[in-house]
Amino acid sequence: MTDLALIDLVGFWLGIFLTLSILSFLYKDNPFYKLGEHLFIGTSLGYIIITQYDNTLEPKLLGKLGHDAWKLVPLVMVLALLVRVFSRQWAWVGRYPLAFVIALYAGLQINAMAESELAVQIKRSAQSVESTKIDLNSAPMAGLRALPGVTPAIADKWVAERAQRPFASVDDAVSRGSLTAVERENLEVERGSLVGLDAKAGVTPAEIDYFGVVSNVLLLLGMLASLLYFYFSMAHKGVVGRVSRFGVWTLMIGFGASFGYTVQGRIALAIGRAQDVMGTFRPPRHAEQIQGPLVALISAAIIVVGLVVWERRGRRTGAA
Repeated sequence: MTDLALIDLVGFWLGIFLTLSILSFLYKDNPFYKLGEHLFIGTSLGYIIITQYDNTLEPKLLGKLGHDAWKLVPLVMVLALLVRVFSRQWAWVGRYPLAFVIALYAGLQINAMAESELAVQIKRSAQSVESTKIDLNSAPMAGLRALPGVTPAIADKWVAERAQRPFASVDDAVSRGSLTAVERENLEVERGSLVGLDAKAGVTPAEIDYFGVVSNVLLLLGMLASLLYFYFSMAHKGVVGRVSRFGVWTLMIGFGASFGYTVQGRIALAIGRAQDVMGTFRPPRHAEQIQGPLVALISAAIIVVGLVVWERRGRRTGAA
């Protein structure tokens, strides 16, 4: 394995330093955080401008001006957006292309959101509350792959196995000889009669998934109660008030789950960045070159010393 180039090595060191600079905001707003913030915004903006020019403006607009006169229309609109940069008097010209873009995007998004979320919600709410387990002896490949812990390789092996001898139980499917020890271990981890493999799969047609039935009932009741909460033509008292209260709790649980998922994603990013600094997923030779822990320690020392100097200078300036 070849050694890292000097430019790559310096890039890794700067990445570690900027990571700690951003984290210094946990203390308070300071020059190190602003440096990382400004570099991030500047490089992101530069990258977006270059990619938009290479992928959109040049091939779809500038490269076709001589072949399609209608391409002058978007060119004029782009230039109109830039008028406000050069003249305040004619800044109103940029409102028309901006309004067109916002209206077009809003129209596309409304249609997309209605199809991807509203239509799916209506479909889920209109279906039967009955939920059946997937029959391992007759389910298609897509159904097998949707089961907890079942990889495409396991699904392929199960299809071949059941063609020779039908499964007698979920235990029989997990213990089949074509599966490797690692695959069996992964399936055993996903076992569970409530929400695991045993709850979603069986060997008898039309076997009931009771947890799925409860989930469908709760989904339907929660949706109806949430809609009732936004129905303001009658006072929310008595039965209506209690049902709408249940709708509020449903909404709060949904918002909380979304927020928790977002926080979990940010924590996962932070963990990944820490592992990257430590060189956990890098080849040993490259990790030895980078010396991530040592560089992180030096960067932290530089930031701490810089913050101390910055604080003292601020106090002297305030005293003066």
